[in-house]
Amino acid sequence: MTTRTHPLRELFEAALALEPSDRPAFLDQHCTDPRQRAQVEALLAADADETEPLPAGAVDRLAEAIGPAKNPETLPAGSRVGPFELIKVLGEGGSSTVFHAVRDSEGATQHVALKLMRRGLYSPEAQRLFGREQRALVQLRHPNIARMIEGGVNESGLPYIALELVSGSTITDFVRTRDLDLRARQRLFSVVCLAVDAAHRALIVHRDLKPSNVLVTEDGEVKLLDFGIAKLLSEDDGENRTQMPAFTPAYAAPEQRDGGAITTATDVYALGVLLGELITGERVNDGSGRTPSSWISTQSGSERSVVVTPIARRHVRGDLDAIVLKALDADPSQRYASAGRLADDIERLLAGRPVSAHPPSGWYRTRKFVLRHKGGVASTVAFLLAIFSALGIALWQARIAREQAHLARSESTRANATLGFITDLLKTASADLPKDQRPTPEALVEEAAKNAREDPDLDPLVRAQLLLTLGEIARSNGDNADAETLINEAVERERKLGIAPSSPEWIAAMVSKGNLLHSTNRSREADALMQALLPDLESVDTEGSVSALMLYGVTRAYAGDAITASTVATRALAKAQRVFGPDSPDAIETATFLGQLCSNLRRYREAESILEETIARWRRLQLPFNEQFARSLFHLAVSRHRLGKLTEVEPLYHEGIALMRSIQDGPFHRLSQGLVGYALFLTETERFDEAQSVLDEALSNDISVYGKDHVSTAIAEDTRGALQLAMQDPATAEASTRSALDVLQRHAKAAGYEPELALAQLHLARIKLAQRNYNEAASLQASSLPEFEHRAGTRGAELADSLCVGGEIALARGDAPAAMAQADRGLTVLQGVEVPPASSEIPCRALRANVLLSQQRHEDALVEMKGAIARLKSTNPEARVAMTGLLLQRSRIERAAGKTADATNSIAEARQLAANPDLLSPEDRTTLQVE
Repeated sequence: MTTRTHPLRELFEAALALEPSDRPAFLDQHCTDPRQRAQVEALLAADADETEPLPAGAVDRLAEAIGPAKNPETLPAGSRVGPFELIKVLGEGGSSTVFHAVRDSEGATQHVALKLMRRGLYSPEAQRLFGREQRALVQLRHPNIARMIEGGVNESGLPYIALELVSGSTITDFVRTRDLDLRARQRLFSVVCLAVDAAHRALIVHRDLKPSNVLVTEDGEVKLLDFGIAKLLSEDDGENRTQMPAFTPAYAAPEQRDGGAITTATDVYALGVLLGELITGERVNDGSGRTPSSWISTQSGSERSVVVTPIARRHVRGDLDAIVLKALDADPSQRYASAGRLADDIERLLAGRPVSAHPPSGWYRTRKFVLRHKGGVASTVAFLLAIFSALGIALWQARIAREQAHLARSESTRANATLGFITDLLKTASADLPKDQRPTPEALVEEAAKNAREDPDLDPLVRAQLLLTLGEIARSNGDNADAETLINEAVERERKLGIAPSSPEWIAAMVSKGNLLHSTNRSREADALMQALLPDLESVDTEGSVSALMLYGVTRAYAGDAITASTVATRALAKAQRVFGPDSPDAIETATFLGQLCSNLRRYREAESILEETIARWRRLQLPFNEQFARSLFHLAVSRHRLGKLTEVEPLYHEGIALMRSIQDGPFHRLSQGLVGYALFLTETERFDEAQSVLDEALSNDISVYGKDHVSTAIAEDTRGALQLAMQDPATAEASTRSALDVLQRHAKAAGYEPELALAQLHLARIKLAQRNYNEAASLQASSLPEFEHRAGTRGAELADSLCVGGEIALARGDAPAAMAQADRGLTVLQGVEVPPASSEIPCRALRANVLLSQQRHEDALVEMKGAIARLKSTNPEARVAMTGLLLQRSRIERAAGKTADATNSIAEARQLAANPDLLSPEDRTTLQVE
């Protein structure tokens, strides 16, 4: 048996990362040579001597003075490694030196962090393995992971890796210097987990997660460094397998330290160490099994402590303790199944929901359920508050009755009847009952409705109003069938009582019925109902009249009447501010409705302005974070997406989706709006795998809530079809889109979803065009066009898309003049759109370029391509697949023009983007010569 000898530098740096008390045991295991151990201990002592700090590079000099171990000299500035010129050293480690390096390409300068390894790859097999891992890492794309640009082997046989150059501080330094509170730290950590989970789904494990590999920029953006680098360097040759493992012991899982199998659970363990450090300031994986909260009272005050803001033990004790300990379980199978599950528990904790790490118990889940005051309990609370409100009104009415003799008998009877009804109902929810016997919100609604119908002492108007309130609660729970029964019964009772059309009671009943119709795909009926109510709204200043105007604005928008929709919604806001006051919750909520309507009408600048202000006021006034607030976040996300503010979009979707999930456990009818919008954003930014996962959840949610035969489900299905086409899978895309189209053809007209029907037809036309079925493609495109032309004021971008598809079909059939006419008309339409989306403009320009190519007008075609490429670079620079397609189209034009060198350069530039070949069109794959 041979004894392994580890390089001096690796031993020193590995020991330095440990607590001083842990170093002897580490050296006992890894440093059996007495002379080498003395050298390591001398280095550690020198490092601990604060009177003589070590500058960069001093470790090499000190090691050389102490003993024979010597590392290769650092390359000077100006040296070249592959295509890169070294600028300066950024850092040194036991296995590599990191340089700031640059590369000049066609006048553009690319700055990278270049990691140059200290050990070479000399055998063909070692270089093959290195190349294989490198290709996998280049494909890893995530906004929170510093991307690998390329790798290679220099003339000396030393491997190098060029990574995205990130300017920021370690996550522990960031939370300390920004003095972040506990919730902010958890949110930041959740972003880290989601990034790790995305890499795991790409079958890449980090293997060395630690604070120095998790940077946060000045803008608060998380960037993970060195993802998969340890794996990249571990399979180069047999000799390197005997070296020290490429990990930091202080953050390594037990199986990693013991040389066991490396899995995603290894990264979960490191995340647990990091989370413990973020919340306590200490590494809580000393093997004692102590809870993180127990560390807080015994802080050592070490310089690395990240705790500045005092964190109470009570805020960590319980759920956070359980989460960290689950992540740190010695048995990998007992840890979180994925980093995504860990992130999910953090999100659940932030939302006040039960976490999976906590031992299950009825009391625990009940306590969390009640503390949240959302979801089912919120419905119960809303229900009880509504009843108490009715009681308050009744008692007020009784007081007035005492003052007004002619009303005394009727109003007193109404008050007493309402009081008796409430008393009897609350007995059914008595706290004396065992928890598992207390009624659910649904059961309370059912019991209350039964009592409201049967109680002989109830005043008839009180009976109708109670049924209406119960119908609203059933609708908020997603139980539309019961809601419709209760609301219709209430309306009919009020009709028989002869309630005046201008009375608050009748307006409230009509609004409830209109909202139900609109939310169940009967927008036309809701529109007619509100239109009939309109003459009676001007003279009435109540909450119901404000709601009625806003609902009419929405139904007008669905009918394609943008002018009336905007006018009516503005009147609703003015009325709300007059009735309730500008800073009242009702006025602020009405303003968010107006902002959402502007977003639906594609008036994105106005929507952003309104929603930005009202969301800020909502937060400042600490109004309840409910589903209306979440919908406002979604619409603000859409507006900023269309305004090109891509970096500001994702946090809004994350917050809104997390809030919707916290409002109701399980499927929720309001959730899919955010999920589908987020999926569209992910698709456009070419994060296809993430988009697929989000759409899977949206479809599952809609099918559970609505079933398959519903327009909401169809919209999610159609969005999935568009994603599948973008991923070059037209056969699967066709199945998804046809399924959506079948539902929309049956329900779109009644529901006011004609534009969505036309969009599905256009998507299927794109699919048939990709399959070269030009006749069917032309028929579908022609079917979509009239709807977009009818709504050109708000659907101008979709009209341009339809025209562009029509032009592509015409060009495929050999009709270049018709194709040019369609492309030109599409660009003209876009000039009238407030915010012309690049995703519509670029295909029109690419179409014009292809038409010009067919006419041998090569220079004009290249001008169009220049404009298309510049537009994509300025609006969506991460869209590598789209950019690759444009560069390859340019190369074909250049080759046709006889500009062979330019064509070769365009192909080289496209290859450098390293887009997944499977996501390219067949023509582009041919141009790239990818089999």
